[in-house]
Amino acid sequence: MLLDKKLFDEIAAQASQSPRLRMNYDLRDSEDEGCQRMLNVLLPGTKTPIHRHQNTSEVVLCIKGSAIERFYDDKGNETECVMMIAGSDTSGVVVEKGRYHSLEATSEMGVVCSMKAGDYHPMQDIDVIR
Repeated sequence: MLLDKKLFDEIAAQASQSPRLRMNYDLRDSEDEGCQRMLNVLLPGTKTPIHRHQNTSEVVLCIKGSAIERFYDDKGNETECVMMIAGSDTSGVVVEKGRYHSLEATSEMGVVCSMKAGDYHPMQDIDVIR
């Protein structure tokens, strides 16, 4: 499988039909792998809710375009902002376990690869700041 422009454009077409303006693409061989590996195509205007992962850190690597990772304290106040640009000096981040963060698009399409240990579980209200 190639992680190329053709694949990114196919995922972007699906993202454009989603109200969230983003779309995940699962890179695992099966749901039994015990990890999460995915592409996330971000179109301008999308932002994930402020959330945390209490059981694992997360690696976020921008592989096309750009994306913004924001970090917050437990009251939802922004504490840090990282612009990730594919191929630049800062193309990714490691989000420490338990740290509140959000991911958002810039003015261009961005493609990030996200990796976490453990099975997927939907976010709980306790892990989201609204």
